[in-house]
Amino acid sequence: MRQRTNRQANQNLMGNWNWGNWDWFRTRDMMVFGAGALLSLAASRVAPPFAGRAIGSLRTMAGTDPFDALAQDHQKALAMFEAIEATDNSATGRRAAMLFQLKRMLTAHALAEEDIIYPMLRDDAHRHEQAVKLYRDHAEVKVKLFELEHMAKDSPSWITELRALHHMIESHAREEEQMEFPKLRAALDESRRANLLGEVQREKSMLL
Repeated sequence: MRQRTNRQANQNLMGNWNWGNWDWFRTRDMMVFGAGALLSLAASRVAPPFAGRAIGSLRTMAGTDPFDALAQDHQKALAMFEAIEATDNSATGRRAAMLFQLKRMLTAHALAEEDIIYPMLRDDAHRHEQAVKLYRDHAEVKVKLFELEHMAKDSPSWITELRALHHMIESHAREEEQMEFPKLRAALDESRRANLLGEVQREKSMLL
């Protein structure tokens, strides 16, 4: 008897329910879901640069020199060149994948140098002509990478062009590490150097 009474009460409640309220709840839930999706997308875009800067600050506190970190990037890129050069002409898929990885590394590194290091080299170390040359080197590297991407990976000329780019970047890195980085390091005070690694990591994290 009690069960029938409860069932009748539930039916009466459903009968009295204003179904327009259901549309309101659905609309509200969709709005909440959409807002959450937009926030997630925004976080995915904003979080990496902030995370990169935080990592850079931690490394600075741990004693990592920003110019040493850039030199390490050089060594990683040169090691990747050697790994690609060791591949056989038949390994076209592997060469394409490794070239893409190399391009990603070089692009992130170049972004940090072009946006942070070279302007400081020009303005703080008063190395205007040298900064312009380094910018030009980067532009040439980008052209060479584009050409390598669109060449047949099993062509003998492909590996020849890759080796030429390897030597170009090796020379560029040597110039930076032996001449320009020491000049800029000497021109910056301790607080500027302390913030520099975080700024470099922030720029790189936009692409990596």
